[in-house]
Amino acid sequence: MARRPQDHLADVLEAIAKIREYSKGGEEAFRSSSMVRDAVATRLMQIGQAVKDAQDEGLDLDRLAPGVPWRNIAGMRDRFAHKYWNVDHAIVWGVVESELSKLERAARAVLAKRATRRPVRKKRSA
Repeated sequence: MARRPQDHLADVLEAIAKIREYSKGGEEAFRSSSMVRDAVATRLMQIGQAVKDAQDEGLDLDRLAPGVPWRNIAGMRDRFAHKYWNVDHAIVWGVVESELSKLERAARAVLAKRATRRPVRKKRSA
């Protein structure tokens, strides 16, 4: 099934909602439960992949929301996937606590902009 770039941003919003659900017990619950940490890490990986996929589908996130560190978000996905043994849980909690709201606002703003414009065409390889 073909997906639009906006679908990937909807995935970002869904993952943020799930992270909030998983982490509602606060930092202590996050630190004491490997299941919560794993669930949050999985959703952060999903966010990073969704950002990559949206960009691959032609969505210029740097132009549409220039204040968001899109490259770092995608990079966090790579770190979880490829350097899983070296994840700093304090940094992960910091992302949950202070960065998700910013990302959510940016994703919603980009979706609102896309709703008023023509569909994005996928980049063609030469």
